[in-house]
Amino acid sequence: MPLRDQTNILVADDDPATLLALESILADPSQRLVKARSGEEALRHLLNDDFAVVVLDVRMNGLSGYETARYIRERKRTEHTPIIFLTGAIVDEGDLFAGYSVGAVDYLMKPVLPHVLKSKVRAFVDLFNKTEEVKRQATLLQESQLREHQRELNEARARWEAERLRDELRLAGDIQRRLFPATPTHCHGFELFGQSLPAESTGGDYFDYLATGDCELGIAIGDVSGHGIGSALTMASTRAYVRALALGEANPGRILKLANRALADDVADGSYVTMLLGQFHPARRSFIFAGAGHPPGYVLAPSGETRLELLSEAMPLGVLDEGDFPMSEVALEPGELIVLLTDGILEAMSPGDQLFGVQRALDVVRGNRDQPAREIVGRLFDAVCRFTHPAAPLDDMTAIVVKT
Repeated sequence: MPLRDQTNILVADDDPATLLALESILADPSQRLVKARSGEEALRHLLNDDFAVVVLDVRMNGLSGYETARYIRERKRTEHTPIIFLTGAIVDEGDLFAGYSVGAVDYLMKPVLPHVLKSKVRAFVDLFNKTEEVKRQATLLQESQLREHQRELNEARARWEAERLRDELRLAGDIQRRLFPATPTHCHGFELFGQSLPAESTGGDYFDYLATGDCELGIAIGDVSGHGIGSALTMASTRAYVRALALGEANPGRILKLANRALADDVADGSYVTMLLGQFHPARRSFIFAGAGHPPGYVLAPSGETRLELLSEAMPLGVLDEGDFPMSEVALEPGELIVLLTDGILEAMSPGDQLFGVQRALDVVRGNRDQPAREIVGRLFDAVCRFTHPAAPLDDMTAIVVKT
């Protein structure tokens, strides 16, 4: 039987013949008998191992059995270890008191009756094993309870972290929504409405109406690569740059050039911002714009036909420090519509892996061109959501519709 399955028994006697006899009596595969020739040697064994019972000769050279027992009782690890005294002399009342006062549980006379010693030792071994099993079960229960407590604690911490993150994202989303224009805008005969729907709590799409240097109204639509909180932060920086620059600069191409320089140091490697920035000139009924890698805008005739594409001829913002952003001017006729979109609408995917695409988007606008700009944008978003159902759109969606 492996040593770890044996119960330790310590016998101490300075007589080799007695030790040999005790070894013969107590031999048992389930028990490990440890022999000591003195009290000092017995104490050394007790420093290293736990014993079910200690059998001590009362009269030994050096430390007596009583003195050895006193040291055993003084040590916390062994204060409750049972001690059986062996004696070859008649035990008087004084010896009994001395023995029991230092923790003896029994006395046996020499020569020892084998069956008596075996039965007494077996009783203490059984008690020791049962006590150890209770301790083991208690430890397992405690460990199980600790694991359960830790699991519950981890779950509570995870719930708290998730709730905190949801609250922070909800707050970030509220802040971002306040960055968008709150109401539709009218500019001397032009009716405008824009809306942005993020794919997550926050998004990287951007649109704005701007007060420019020499024009009543500017308009911007943009898209930061990716979506989520990182893109939202870049979007907020982009908005701040464009708004600040528009206060002192009327040229859309110049504004994009200066914004590009600022964003080149802000965006992470591989990130970029597409944008189309324009100005309405009511007196000339024209739209001047410059683009930075943004999807084309469209001018629809009153009949709904596509009359012009508004192309972005320069690279996105933040790719290189320097770049030119050419401007174009488009004359507008009464009853025409300008449609500006981000790629979250154009690249929305159906369950059958089809793209929503430009034509579907323009068909929705054409079919609702007699409606207010707000209604056209709303029906466009509804069409995209029906197209991707049951999944939600995977990218931020932004649209601006201008009715002339």
